[in-house]
Amino acid sequence: MKEGLLRIGEATARKDFTEVSRTLKRLDLIFRQHIVDEEAQILRLLVGELGRKGAEEEIRVFQQHRPIYRLMQEISKFASMPAAELQQGQKELRDLFEKHAFAEERRVFPRAERLSAE
Repeated sequence: MKEGLLRIGEATARKDFTEVSRTLKRLDLIFRQHIVDEEAQILRLLVGELGRKGAEEEIRVFQQHRPIYRLMQEISKFASMPAAELQQGQKELRDLFEKHAFAEERRVFPRAERLSAE
């Protein structure tokens, strides 16, 4: 994902909206699979072991998938817009993704690893 977001930023700077659109389509597939994998495996483990109440924080982190995905869809529609407008949406997507990745790596995954080891 991060590599794709960087590629989008570079293509936007070059005003290569064909590459922006192509990269967004690839990211869309990757992100859809990311959501399915995490929710099917990690979230199921956490809720199964801790219950919904005990996994509330992790559930909130996984709920961040939705606004990220909606923003990706929105940016995809903007592929023909001027670079400045597209770049603003790309920055927002990157910021959301980085916040989400940080929350997963610092809170969700370590807790899931501890539970799966027990």
